[in-house]
Amino acid sequence: MATLSDVAKVAGVGVMSVSRVVNGSRRVTAETERKVRAAIERIGYEPNEAARVLKGQRARILGLIVPDLADPFFATCANAIQETAWNAGYMTLMAASAHREDIERHETEIMIQRQIAGLIVIPSGTQNDHFEKAKKGGMPIVSLDRPLENVDADALIVDNRAASMLVIEHLITHGHRNILCVADAETIFTRMERVTGYSHAMRQANLPIRICTVGPLTGTLSDHLTIALNSDTAPTAIFSINDVLAVEVLRELQRRSLRIPDKMALITFDDFDAASLVSPTITVVRQPTVELGRRAASLLLDRLNDNGSQEPVRIVLPTELIIRESCGCRATRK
Repeated sequence: MATLSDVAKVAGVGVMSVSRVVNGSRRVTAETERKVRAAIERIGYEPNEAARVLKGQRARILGLIVPDLADPFFATCANAIQETAWNAGYMTLMAASAHREDIERHETEIMIQRQIAGLIVIPSGTQNDHFEKAKKGGMPIVSLDRPLENVDADALIVDNRAASMLVIEHLITHGHRNILCVADAETIFTRMERVTGYSHAMRQANLPIRICTVGPLTGTLSDHLTIALNSDTAPTAIFSINDVLAVEVLRELQRRSLRIPDKMALITFDDFDAASLVSPTITVVRQPTVELGRRAASLLLDRLNDNGSQEPVRIVLPTELIIRESCGCRATRK
């Protein structure tokens, strides 16, 4: 099995230089790094992660915890994170919390025990004491999609509130005055920001705020729509705060023979495959999902190299309103 000394001999550099390259240190010249990596590839050297951990060093592994890997948004982010980490010489250890903070806490503890180098998380809870403990232990953490409450950590999010306001303003230009916001019962950052954006835009236009909260304790979408449609001011447009709810809305409107957009306009937050395939096509707020994942991984890798010397940052990426047919517009090519 090849050793650091073997790599140093082939590369024509010192063992310490090889060690710095393998451990991700930037204290070598670009030419030295090129020689070392060429030698590693030539002789097939593989770092021994077990030995690294036994010496008290962190493994070249990034941890990733998301609420649900079956969700297309989370899965796309995860794939971009894994690709970015791999290109930087890191493996990715992934786990799904099932939207439960107790599971998330257990997964975090296991990752700490495995001496991962850093952690990217889409948090499911609000206490976050397990993340605070990890950070105090020297582990860099980047939160994605929603910031970590009670933890001073880097965060990468999108302009949820501004994008939701833009949706409502667009529907208002189509003459809609009774706009229903369909939201789930989760008390998470993205839900709150999107509902706040909707409410602010409706308030600015002096229009009634009507929020339909779907959940086990708050009622089904079918029940809420029945009440809303039978009211004196039945909605003529719906804003769904995520793609999962949008699919439910589409099913309900189809079941009730309410044609889109003639009888009900629809815009949803999050693009999804079927949005451009159904007829009429669905107007959406598109998030830069791949860029979110790449930027989160790059930010964490930067933290690993600066040893946490910089203050935590909050990066807000822009979204894009993709105009299709469900809002009453003619679809534009994208």
